Amino acid sequence: MTGTPKRIFNSASVPPEKCVFCKIVRGDLPSDKVYEDERYIAFLDINPFSKGHTLVCPKAHGETIWDMKEHEIGELFMTASRVSKAVVEATGADGFRFVQNNGEAANQVVAHVHVHVIPIGLQQKGKVMDRLKFPDQEMKDTAEKIRASLTR
Repeated sequence: MTGTPKRIFNSASVPPEKCVFCKIVRGDLPSDKVYEDERYIAFLDINPFSKGHTLVCPKAHGETIWDMKEHEIGELFMTASRVSKAVVEATGADGFRFVQNNGEAANQVVAHVHVHVIPIGLQQKGKVMDRLKFPDQEMKDTAEKIRASLTR
């Protein structure tokens, strides 16, 4: 690709100091964190499509995947792959989805690059998934199971 890519519209655009995910990275907002290293973090989605739905994102602020270098994109998806194995093991899922939205038109709600790791059961095959809400303790228990799977 040559030249500068078109800017992707996102009405949720904010500077890093106001970004919800940057606040989670800094520890200014709570999260059910399941993984963290020097460059990436993973935590449970607060409005998940399924139990264990996890978000994996770079700690560095960038709105879309176009804001990342190619090796960073690779690292992000390698991290998401590692997290997906733990999510599937911890939830007993039959499969999983990676979803990575860029821009409002693609349903990106938080303007910070992230990959959704969504565990799926066979009973959900072909069905439209709605956002869910789980009690705080259930979220904490799920996060603990994912963390335990990651350490094996």
